[in-house]
Amino acid sequence: MVAYTEYVRDPRVRRYAESLVRHGYSVDCFVLKEAGKPLYEEVNGVSLHYLNLFQYRGSSNISYIFSYLKFFFLAQKALLKNLNKKYPVIHVHNMPDFLVFSTLINKGFGSKVILDIHDNMPELYMAKFKSFMGRVIYALLLIQEKVSCHYADKVVTVHVPHREHNIKYHGLNPNKTVVIPNFADTHLFNQKINNSPKGKKNNDFRLIYHGTIAERFGLYIVLAAIKKSIDQFKSIRFDIYGKGDGVPALKNWVQELELTDHVIYHGQISLDEIPQKISKADLGIVSYIRSEATHLMLPLKLMEYIAMGLPALTVRNAPIKYYFQQDELAYYKNNDPESFFNQLIKLIKSPQELVRLKTKTDRINKRLNWDSEQLNYIHLIKELSGKTISC
Repeated sequence: MVAYTEYVRDPRVRRYAESLVRHGYSVDCFVLKEAGKPLYEEVNGVSLHYLNLFQYRGSSNISYIFSYLKFFFLAQKALLKNLNKKYPVIHVHNMPDFLVFSTLINKGFGSKVILDIHDNMPELYMAKFKSFMGRVIYALLLIQEKVSCHYADKVVTVHVPHREHNIKYHGLNPNKTVVIPNFADTHLFNQKINNSPKGKKNNDFRLIYHGTIAERFGLYIVLAAIKKSIDQFKSIRFDIYGKGDGVPALKNWVQELELTDHVIYHGQISLDEIPQKISKADLGIVSYIRSEATHLMLPLKLMEYIAMGLPALTVRNAPIKYYFQQDELAYYKNNDPESFFNQLIKLIKSPQELVRLKTKTDRINKRLNWDSEQLNYIHLIKELSGKTISC
């Protein structure tokens, strides 16, 4: 696997890798460097090769491009160094899409290549640039995506609406596309996690958000609603875990709205710590502002809350409408603090509604779960490698 990511904090890459190990495969992951980590270590049976580059988390798009390019050459060098292993399959995760070409020599020696499109780069960058330049960047990124998909032996999309959109608007070849939804890994996220009320006052109402901190996730809307809510419920607490280029703005909003007693930003924590944090919450927050960058997003945090039996408050978009029934989640209107406030107050005042939503998570988990989807992934690996591994 090749991924511009911090492995121990990336649930999707880690979920794939550990599923392969559980099914008898040997897995090398070439990923970003992490503070305090050696150049190589083994985690849960996965061989991790930390390339000499830390993740860029600033706001400069040019710096992102340079960081992607540097990682590309580091990954290519690492794959060539391991050419003697003759990898049957190399699974490359975007962003960026062009990272698949780091496998060029390996593919020449017989490796099959998967491109896993977590996010659509053209839409993501078009949302950042609303001017003529945005359309130019969209066109350029669309070209590199098409070329990357053409080069790959198989392309993975993260849900059915994502696949349909990319076939219709990006020219993706349906015959080489596989859908492997971004569902939570139940080996890590499940309702067996201890949810004792330790450290929680009886009258506390705790919200949680974890993941990327960025403008497109609309956390200001949540904070504005909490500011209004504490006039009625002073025991509200909002715990935020993660990092991203939106952290400085988040901290400023908390200060300006005088919410330091109610909103706690904890920074980035390890993936293994997240389930315990979720188990202490009353409501999961899956906020975002609908745009070109988010209208095809099936948030993994939503799936992790559901796997943990935690009710969630979110905004409808195409994939959420596709996978969830009307009564299975709580919704607020897009980009509307007043709507978020009304829904939050309703849920705080209606413990029975929270119980009802929690009950719905059992039905959802039977329908949408990684245990089923990982078998599709293993089948794909067997198909490409031509090898069947007995466990």
